[in-house]
Parts: sequence; C-alpha cells; structure tokens
Amino acid sequence: MTGRTALACAAAAALATAAAGCSSSSSTASPPPTAQLERTSHGLSVVLTPLGAQRIALQTGHAAAAAGGQVTVPYNALVYEPSGDPAVYVATGPLTYTRYLVPVTVINGQTVYLKPGSLPANAVVVTQGAEELLGVQNGVGEET
Repeated sequence: MTGRTALACAAAAALATAAAGCSSSSSTASPPPTAQLERTSHGLSVVLTPLGAQRIALQTGHAAAAAGGQVTVPYNALVYEPSGDPAVYVATGPLTYTRYLVPVTVINGQTVYLKPGSLPANAVVVTQGAEELLGVQNGVGEET
C-alpha cells in the first residue's frame, strides 16, 4: 500500500509540475486591459469592458431632485480625490463613466445633498465600483 501511495504522489507531483510549466511558458502576451481612460465629449472618462464591469461588480443608482434645487445621490456613490475633493462617477455612455467633482452641502444618513447645478437630477451614478474607477483615473492601475 505504501508503494501505491508513493507512486500516486509522484505521479500527482509530476502532473502538477508539467501543468505549471505549460501554463507559464506557453503565453507571453498579457491579457487585454479591462479598463482604460478615453477622452469623450464629457471629458476624461473610464471605459470598461463587460469583463471589467463584472470584475468590480459595478452597480449604479440615480441622482434625484431635492428641495431648493439640490440634487441627492446615494452615500455609497461618493468617493474622495487624494486632495479630499468629493466626486461621483456618472454613466455617460455604454460602460463609460465620467468623474464629476461635486460640492456636498450635507450628508444625512445614506443620502448626500449636493449644491444646485452639481449634477442633473436624473444622472445615473456608480454606487459600487467607483473606488476602482477612481484608481484607474488617478493612475493606480490600468486594469480592474
């Protein structure tokens, strides 16, 4: 029985070594990026591939009109620039997201109130994955 076990272990080790060797030497090309910066009519935007959106589990929500001309966005749409400026990412095309710096007037629970004119009340904002978009925008990485 110990002979069979040793033989099985040796065969498994050889198979694992061969598989590892094949995968590392068979391809030298890197995979295509899943996100890139592009200049669009809305400014510099992050454009994702469908795989990129899936990898960051991208989700969106809507900005809404509030009293006094203010606009509200969900709290989880808010990200901060390294300088501390608050921003949100707005869907400006298919898998295209543009950063908008937004002046916050107050945060009340899960609702962020923005100064009037900051965003259209019907804007689609990123509520999950905005941190990754900010990383791409600020040069932390080209891929997600």
